[in-house]
Amino acid sequence: MGSKQYDETADVYDDTLNVLTYARHAEEPTFRAVMGDVRGLDVLDLGAGTGIWTRRIKRAGAGRVEGLEISASMVETARERERGERLGVTYHVGDVARGHEAVETAAFDVVTGVNVLHYSASRDELVAMCRTASRALRPGGRLVANCANYDMPAAPDYYGPFGITATVPRSRVEGATVRAHTTMGGRPVDIEFYLWPPGAYESALREAGFSQVRWHPWRISPEGIAQYGQDYWRRYTEHPPTLVLEAVK
Repeated sequence: MGSKQYDETADVYDDTLNVLTYARHAEEPTFRAVMGDVRGLDVLDLGAGTGIWTRRIKRAGAGRVEGLEISASMVETARERERGERLGVTYHVGDVARGHEAVETAAFDVVTGVNVLHYSASRDELVAMCRTASRALRPGGRLVANCANYDMPAAPDYYGPFGITATVPRSRVEGATVRAHTTMGGRPVDIEFYLWPPGAYESALREAGFSQVRWHPWRISPEGIAQYGQDYWRRYTEHPPTLVLEAVK
């Protein structure tokens, strides 16, 4: 999903919290747990979109919080939210793969990347994204991100109960394109991203300057379990669409 399509969905992007059940009940509790206590920490949110996670991080007590996003329309929406809430978050327009002078300062304690890394169309682009994160971090800083599961099921409707369908190549090769479909604000939205095995992510992260990489299991919120049931979420946790990683510089 390139910057043009992000531009076209900026005004309804926050609706993903209503359409994609896992966004609220899996992504949020898992990322919060892996990030840990961010109070007083400086955090950079890569692929910030309209600032959903950027605002969450600031509300959790983080110190300086900035977001980098390729879509100018998304950033404008995020800035509108900031003007309304005045949290003190700064947003920049820029491509994560190319970096941005405002964030390449080795001045952040944590970098987040929610649904960002799997937009890398090549290994070089993947390494470039990881380098942007590495350059932004202080020594010992952490990247917390998720990436598309190379082994996600090929059945297009497997993730249908969670608000999204995906056409996955039956023969897996590195860099294979996945075409997903969902809705935002009642509008149909098509998304393209790429499949890379865990080893490719680990290799790219180490090439970018990270020394440790750890994979984390998904956590489901108690509210999500109460609302949908254990069997519903078992389908998700056994074959998740994305995997969560933590890398230390």
